[in-house]
Amino acid sequence: MHETQEYITLTQAAKLAPGRPSVNCIWRWCRKGVLARSGQRVNLQHVRIGGKLFTTAAWLSQFGQALADADANYFRLDGKPVIPVSAPRGRSEKERQAAIGKAERELAEMGV
Repeated sequence: MHETQEYITLTQAAKLAPGRPSVNCIWRWCRKGVLARSGQRVNLQHVRIGGKLFTTAAWLSQFGQALADADANYFRLDGKPVIPVSAPRGRSEKERQAAIGKAERELAEMGV
């Protein structure tokens, strides 16, 4: 542990963070991270002591900067993405129709 660091609770971190995110949001930043435009996942550094998570104001600041840097590396100066942004692939019409048929069969089996 870093003795020079003053740990803060996630509730305190939520109050310090710009935009006042919820405590659950801060928890997600710690555990799951945030997906930057580049596809890089950036996590808020934290420690777990007992059953609680703690971070520091410095780690919160570093997290924000790391996320901004990851986004900045993704975009050129002209504002166009370096990597083409692709929309998430949805189901094809064939897959959609198959799912509808399956659901209808299950409902019929249940007598609905």
